[in-house]
Amino acid sequence: MRSVIAYVNLTLDGHLAGPAGELDWMSFDPDLNIALSGEMRSRCDTIITGRNFHHGIEQNFRAQAADPASPAELVDFATWMISTPQVVFSRSLREVAAPHRIAGEDLAAEVAGLKALPGKDMVLFGGVSIVQQFVRAGLVDEYWIKLYPTAIGAGQPLFTERRTELRLAESKAWESGILTLRYLPA
Repeated sequence: MRSVIAYVNLTLDGHLAGPAGELDWMSFDPDLNIALSGEMRSRCDTIITGRNFHHGIEQNFRAQAADPASPAELVDFATWMISTPQVVFSRSLREVAAPHRIAGEDLAAEVAGLKALPGKDMVLFGGVSIVQQFVRAGLVDEYWIKLYPTAIGAGQPLFTERRTELRLAESKAWESGILTLRYLPA
């Protein structure tokens, strides 16, 4: 059965974003990004996302894939991001271009249907709301966390309303000070 991997950037104090969605605390680590994106692409063939992140993929990664000044690794990743089928959870979006599709209203039923399909694992990127919904519903099979050495004091947390026990499967410290952590539900 396919797994749902939540791939998130997290502050040291547990936030996915600042109070108004700020992401200015994130720093770039090319070695880390190349290593993780390669592994993720080998494991996953479906992207799960919300409306805002879907639009961000379409705008940012399409531009990076077409930019002749973009490094080859970024072009490869950007191309994967825009060409990999996306399942978009949205209450307001009515249509997306193929190979993407809008998810059904019932989160648990949609995920159960996706897990039953043949294929590789699925990666859940966000935004904040959809990640929080998956965590609250207990639908995440594996957490890939990029933990940044920055505390922002207030913001939008990864874990809300539900105690979540996790078991560390892997960790690595990068020269940038970012830690990559992989957790499985306990």
